[in-house]
Amino acid sequence: MSTIIDRPRVYDNVQGARALAALVVVAYHLGVLPFGQCGVDIFFVISGFIMSLVAPGEGRDFLRKRLIRILPLYWLSTIGVYIIATIRPHWLNTTTADAIYLVKSLLFIPYVKDNGHWGPLNLNGWTLEYELLFYLVIAVAISVVRPRFATAVAAAALALYSLLNALVKPSNLIVDYLGQPFLLEFCLGVLAYWTVQLARVERISRWFWLVSAVASLAAMPAYFMLYGAPSGFMRTAVYGVPAFAFITSLIAMETGGWSTRSRLVARLGAASYAIYLLHPYVVGFLRKVLTMQTNLNSWNGAATVFIVIAVVCAASDVCHRRIEKPVLAWLNRWFGRREPLGVTIR
Repeated sequence: MSTIIDRPRVYDNVQGARALAALVVVAYHLGVLPFGQCGVDIFFVISGFIMSLVAPGEGRDFLRKRLIRILPLYWLSTIGVYIIATIRPHWLNTTTADAIYLVKSLLFIPYVKDNGHWGPLNLNGWTLEYELLFYLVIAVAISVVRPRFATAVAAAALALYSLLNALVKPSNLIVDYLGQPFLLEFCLGVLAYWTVQLARVERISRWFWLVSAVASLAAMPAYFMLYGAPSGFMRTAVYGVPAFAFITSLIAMETGGWSTRSRLVARLGAASYAIYLLHPYVVGFLRKVLTMQTNLNSWNGAATVFIVIAVVCAASDVCHRRIEKPVLAWLNRWFGRREPLGVTIR
């Protein structure tokens, strides 16, 4: 039986899925893709898969490497938002330049903002709070079990936490906030890893997996159009489960020899973290400073949407290549041996 453990750590199709997820979220924030929240769910499932892939090789270095991977760009973007909120607050919507908010954001401590919503200074940084929890639980699991099984143990622990959180409803707001059903989507990513690892998916027709990928991806907007935006466990069911099927299908296709070879897709996938973190502010700048209007109600509006997405992608690619990669390379030289960039999701 072939296994994915011995295969390359960077999957072209996963990079494509990362690019797709990032662009879907961008389109959601542009107001042209109302079901685009599902991009976050795809990201979480990808994370569960990738962490399962890299944890066995990283062992006790796992947490250090994950922190090196996610902290620099997040911290830089958070400090940047704080500076903008201080000197140009009218460029932002509800973000407040409060030093306490800055400290909590940098330390991944969830808090409720002045507008009543949870979230750090970087609007999309809330997902990293769940990511960091996932990484911490994996790191603990690595100290207890063999690294190969660490993400499975972590998935079981997070699933139990989320279910108990729903049943008990703890009085501590942060405990309740971090126990949301999003955690189950990491578990689905871990399940995708073991499905591909054990099920001999390469023996099944690549056409089957192609149909499965298309159908699972289509299921998310189909639900939204019929029933509206899901939340809670329903969101996990109608976005997370199809995301699991989508990612599993993509990896199965690649093990069977079908993968995207597009350089553009590969570059967007590698820059997806930058796209995800930076796009609200690129979009905000284009809208508020340059007064660009994005909609699909006219040819001009549609052209503007295309231009804005292109600018977001170009700016994020430059940020990834000129800032993120050099900083990560320096940190890996300083704190340990180098690792391939673009491997992990956040």
